[in-house]
Amino acid sequence: MRFDLSLPRWLGNASITAKLATSFIAFLVATAALLLAVILGFRVLSGVRAYVGGEGLWSKGQKDAVYALHRYLDSQQPADYHAFEQAIAIPLGDRRARLEMEKPSYDPALVEQGFVDGGIVASDVPALLFLFRHFRDFPYFSDAISIWRQAEVYVLELQACGEELRGLIGKGGLSQAQTEDFRRRIDHINTSVTPLEQRFSNTLAEGARATQDLLLTLVLCLAALLTSFVLWISWRISRELRSSILGLRLGAQQVRYGDLNVEIPARSNDELGKLTREFNAMIAARRKSEHSLTTAHEFSDKVMENATNAIYALDRLGRFTLVNRRTCEISGYSREELQGQHYALLIPEPYRADLAKRFEAMIQGEGPILHYEVPLARRDGANVIIMFSTAAMERDGQIFGAVGAAEDITERKNAEYELRNRAEELARSNRELEQFAYVASHDLQEPLRTVSGFAELLAKRYQNQLGEEADEYIGFITAGTRRMKSLIEDLLRYSRVSRERTELSMVDLNAALQTALANLQASISANGARIATDPLPSLRADRQQLVQLFQNLVGNAIKFRSEAAPEVRIQAERRGKEWWFSVRDNGIGIAPDSAERVFQLFQRLHTRDVYEGNGIGLTICKKIVDLHGGRIWVEPGNPGSVFHFTLPA
Repeated sequence: MRFDLSLPRWLGNASITAKLATSFIAFLVATAALLLAVILGFRVLSGVRAYVGGEGLWSKGQKDAVYALHRYLDSQQPADYHAFEQAIAIPLGDRRARLEMEKPSYDPALVEQGFVDGGIVASDVPALLFLFRHFRDFPYFSDAISIWRQAEVYVLELQACGEELRGLIGKGGLSQAQTEDFRRRIDHINTSVTPLEQRFSNTLAEGARATQDLLLTLVLCLAALLTSFVLWISWRISRELRSSILGLRLGAQQVRYGDLNVEIPARSNDELGKLTREFNAMIAARRKSEHSLTTAHEFSDKVMENATNAIYALDRLGRFTLVNRRTCEISGYSREELQGQHYALLIPEPYRADLAKRFEAMIQGEGPILHYEVPLARRDGANVIIMFSTAAMERDGQIFGAVGAAEDITERKNAEYELRNRAEELARSNRELEQFAYVASHDLQEPLRTVSGFAELLAKRYQNQLGEEADEYIGFITAGTRRMKSLIEDLLRYSRVSRERTELSMVDLNAALQTALANLQASISANGARIATDPLPSLRADRQQLVQLFQNLVGNAIKFRSEAAPEVRIQAERRGKEWWFSVRDNGIGIAPDSAERVFQLFQRLHTRDVYEGNGIGLTICKKIVDLHGGRIWVEPGNPGSVFHFTLPA
């Protein structure tokens, strides 16, 4: 069988203070138990001593009663009988006390009175009562009580003999034969009681010795047991405390030597157990941090080696302490060739002084060098253009070096140069094209007016005189000149919108719309058009351009009318930071596949076999809306269409 010598769970999980308190309490309990055992021994021995003393009084009282009864038998004097009564009252008092103690529920007062009548001191009565009530079934003591009962039989017989003798003497005296008979009876009682008295004394003496030995053995065993228990408790507590402390010490040593895989078992839930768990948690956190740091180092190494930009580090003197692969590719130098070299190795002479001044200012804590563009001299003698940023590195408030990143922008700079040249060329071409359109428009209008004027004059003067065919030809000439005149006017407007600078101011759109409708009044009246509009807001815009915008959209709706009279509906709605406008008409409409092309320059559409060409009017609308930061689109319809556009609120 294997015994578990570990501490109870509740004690193992207790605090150190509780464990020490438990050890102290165990010591107190052991001491109290020993004291109780000693007190118990003293009480038992005191009871035995009291019974031995009581037995002496009992025996003396019995002997005195026999002697007094003999004298009374000879003298027949009342004084001798009275002496007999006094002597026999001692064993009779002890008998009353014994009978009362044997009751399940006894009266301590009666017990005390019986023993006092038996000549025993009242202070010894509690010891007599304690021993009788708790140890009467023990060996020796139970035998002594049995002997006591046997002796009391003779005492009662002696009492009866005395009462009988007193009765006969009171009636007139005794004969010689009666006297001898009483003398024999008294001597027989005395002879019978004397061995019992000796047995009672011997039994109590043996019981006292046995009790003394038993109590001594009990006290020694109890002392040994309690002392062992206290020592075991103290040993277990000190062992667990020592084990926890040694475990923490060993773990700390392992961590000091770099072993982060240590885990100390927590043997309890006391302060050392909690400290052990915190130590394990700290090591786990450090292990995780070490793993994260290793991962971060690996990540940073991979980032540096695979970065598309050059990454480098410099000391306070400007010497390279760290370079990545891209740095070597841009400079043409190997890593070994760059390590320890001054950055001036890569900078052409004309740029070194300015860069040295900036680097010194950065090292003195005046801020980083940001987005600095400079040529870089490669190892093969070629020059590339780089843009770099460098910042100082600090440790404990002291700048010890710098770290930076550089980008090869040679191709970008070349592309910017090409783009700038092309932009300038395109701008020049646009200006020439606009100038050509403007000049051509003006130059074309003079011969166009001549053709238009003579055609109209010919039609008026020779109306119905040249024949139907001639009148038809003159009509074709007049219609063509009008269409050409409209196209030239649109070219002039587009040139003006593209060329003129947009002047923004607060514009009342209601007034701008009324101006546009006034310009279209002749066309509106000729076609019987009806214009309906919502109240329009005031916006920050170019007034002349917005007048042109409304004029083109409304004019487009009237121009491409259906058989019914033109109807135009203008609406406005605020949506967030924009105003949404719509111009709805009931005209011939626009096919869905043409909705994306109507705003492109010089698009021509054919709908229902009717020629529909927007010329450049809708292109001007898109140009105006774009210049104001808005959008424009068309919602196709058949019949009718809706032009939507937005302007910033």
